[in-house]
Amino acid sequence: MCGGKKSDKLEHIFELLDQDNDSLVTKQEIILFVQSFLVILMGVSSSFSHIDGTPSATDVASVARAINAGTEWATSQVFDALKPKDDKLCFDDFADWYTKGGYQSIPWLELLDLRKWVLA
Repeated sequence: MCGGKKSDKLEHIFELLDQDNDSLVTKQEIILFVQSFLVILMGVSSSFSHIDGTPSATDVASVARAINAGTEWATSQVFDALKPKDDKLCFDDFADWYTKGGYQSIPWLELLDLRKWVLA
C-alpha cells in the first residue's frame, strides 16, 4: 500500500505482481495477485451479503466461485486488450494500458492508496 502519484502506485503494483523479479509479469502472476486481493476484499467487505440489493450466498463454494469469476474477468481485461507475446507484460505496456483506459476496467488498483479506504 502506498501513497503518491498514480505512476508510483503502478510501479509498486507491478513490482508486487512480478514475483520472480524478471521485469515481466505473467498471466499466472496476475491471477495469483487478483485472487489474493479479492479474498481479502471479500473478507473485509460487509456489503458482500447483498449484491444489487438482493441477498447473495455467502457459503464457501459461492464465495470461491465469485472470486474465480472476478479473477478471470480482471485478468482478461489486461490480457485480452494487450495480447502480449508469451503471456508476459513489461511495465511500460502495463502502465500504458492502465493510463489509456485500463483504470476504467480495474479501478480497484486505486485502493493501493490507503487514503481511499474508509475505515470506520
